[in-house]
Amino acid sequence: MLKRGLLLAVILLAVGVFAQASSADPTNAKKSQIVTAVCGGQQVQVSVNGNGAFTPGHVIGGTSVFVPTALDVTFSFTPTGGTTQSETDTSAKQNQAKATVTCDIPAALNTFTSPDGTATLSGTVTGFFTPANTK
Repeated sequence: MLKRGLLLAVILLAVGVFAQASSADPTNAKKSQIVTAVCGGQQVQVSVNGNGAFTPGHVIGGTSVFVPTALDVTFSFTPTGGTTQSETDTSAKQNQAKATVTCDIPAALNTFTSPDGTATLSGTVTGFFTPANTK
């Protein structure tokens, strides 16, 4: 129960923080979240419009989509004046694609603050970009 509550709090906080910063589709979607990753030394921002572990992310500023196939991420939330709660998710699809890339999700680029508290996303995600020849 704590895991679902923590995940919901992180998602709601992230949505609240980014709702006012959104300016282009698909970032204008009601439940859009923006995640910054570093893939092969290149910083990439993706807009994720769902809450599944393997929800694809639309690359902001392009037409590519990042499709995750494995992840090792930690969600942390510290309510204002409260104690930090964390949840780690290590999931992988059974059949991995052959041409994957592993991207870092640095906490420094994925920390969101609101009056309710501070949420952080960090870890790694493995997946592939579509179309395969662009990022």
